[in-house]
Amino acid sequence: MPARAMIAARVCTWTVLVLAFALVLGSGVVTAKARAQEAPHIEIGPPGSNRIETRVEPPPSIKIAPLTPGRLVESESAEGRKLQQDLRALQQQAERGRPPGSTPASARAAWLLGLIYLHGAGVPRNGATAENWFKQAAAFGREPWAQAGLAWCALDGCVGAPDPDAARRAIGRLRATHPARADYLEWVLASRQTPLQVAPARNTTRAMTQPLEQSLPQQRLLERAAAEGDVQARLELALNDVANGRPDEALRTFNSLAKRSRAAKANAQLLEARSNTNAVLNSPLTAQASAEDLLAAARAYHRGDGRPANYAEAIRLYRMAADKGNAEARKMLELIYSRPTPDGTVNLGWMQQLAYANTATIIPTVGVHANTTMLYRAPTPLFDLMPDEWQDRVQAVGR
Repeated sequence: MPARAMIAARVCTWTVLVLAFALVLGSGVVTAKARAQEAPHIEIGPPGSNRIETRVEPPPSIKIAPLTPGRLVESESAEGRKLQQDLRALQQQAERGRPPGSTPASARAAWLLGLIYLHGAGVPRNGATAENWFKQAAAFGREPWAQAGLAWCALDGCVGAPDPDAARRAIGRLRATHPARADYLEWVLASRQTPLQVAPARNTTRAMTQPLEQSLPQQRLLERAAAEGDVQARLELALNDVANGRPDEALRTFNSLAKRSRAAKANAQLLEARSNTNAVLNSPLTAQASAEDLLAAARAYHRGDGRPANYAEAIRLYRMAADKGNAEARKMLELIYSRPTPDGTVNLGWMQQLAYANTATIIPTVGVHANTTMLYRAPTPLFDLMPDEWQDRVQAVGR
């Protein structure tokens, strides 16, 4: 082979090797970048600047703890064998209708199967399977409650993105037979579409020393559902009572619902065990409180420590702490107002993400405090409609 040809061949070989190495290195960089983007990141500009950059990918999910994290049953245990037997019996009953859902018994079995898979009652949670059973239960109108399942799946997104219009249609059909739960589901839908309204800062002494009342969106609708006897609506109003410093009223409601709602029973036990928390809720902090006490109280309302979160009261207390020179409270307020909604109101989702932001560091970080104790809601608005024997198959708290 001529010398020039040999040199050219070697050059080509090295070029290929270099390109291959670059591709491998580049893929590693992309992977590293992708991993870096998994963690939420918040940056504040240097002292004296107003620049605040926020990047949260993906945002942490911080909510009132669900009542049931769910569990699987060992298939070879006596409990597992009984579970499989009961599931087979329900499925056979559902499929005995030809087609499924065409008889009351078949539709009822399909409805229960939907609830079981929605909540993971001894089986893996599966929204798609749950929605399919709800559809079969509703197909011939033999099980009116099935419309509640379809409404929730459309509202929450059992399969794909939530569909508010489909939820409204299902709620309308449910209203003919179960108006109280229809009102509650309508309230849930409305509350998810209504931003939190927070009153602007005021300078009067009374405004600085009295807690701000947190009003629920569409509260009259919720109160109507509660007046009609809906368990979930009454539970929600009791949670709001706690948030607004009325724990005694909430405790009476929780106790009255304890036999029908495991969440209410758990909340009653928590409130009864925390006389010190009740004392704090009934005794608002005054303007003479220290900046550190005000910051601690603001965080408690922001996170929902021992009570439902009250963002309006949290912001008021952050302002009071910041006015007393607390830098952490000032940073938190900067973060809260850095991402308003398009119409300028406080962004509720952003407030949730910031609940555990550590503002003591130069660059605040966002995380979840696993040991925080919170009051409970049922995992879905349908949980109380599932028979006790199936509720028992979900890993519950506060029994």
